[in-house]
Amino acid sequence: MTFNQSIFDDWLADQPPESHQLLRDIRATIIASGHNFTEGIKWGSPCYWLPEISRRTITWIQPHNDYVRLGFFNGATMPDPENLLEGTGKKLRHIKIHNLTNPTETQTLTTYVQASTNLAIADPDSLSG
Repeated sequence: MTFNQSIFDDWLADQPPESHQLLRDIRATIIASGHNFTEGIKWGSPCYWLPEISRRTITWIQPHNDYVRLGFFNGATMPDPENLLEGTGKKLRHIKIHNLTNPTETQTLTTYVQASTNLAIADPDSLSG
């Protein structure tokens, strides 16, 4: 995995301090998915992709005033067993996260990251616009 703690920490320093723990926790769910992501900052947000299939972003973290979005570029075609995905665009969907207070919530997010990534591996075109 190519996770760059210093890039993430530099980005995190520019975010409201009250959101730091939630942002770290969401990043940890992405890391826990077990995929060999590359991490970088695109569009002002941490983004994650698999360079062996595409430089297209699979998932990203985007803070807002009272929640954080965990976004999926192929969200419209991925499974949504918990009915958490929001959005009406052609491909993009996101989950609004206000807090991660128990392991079940964390595991659910990890499962969504795995599903999105597995779809991207099976069909890299699912990430295109």
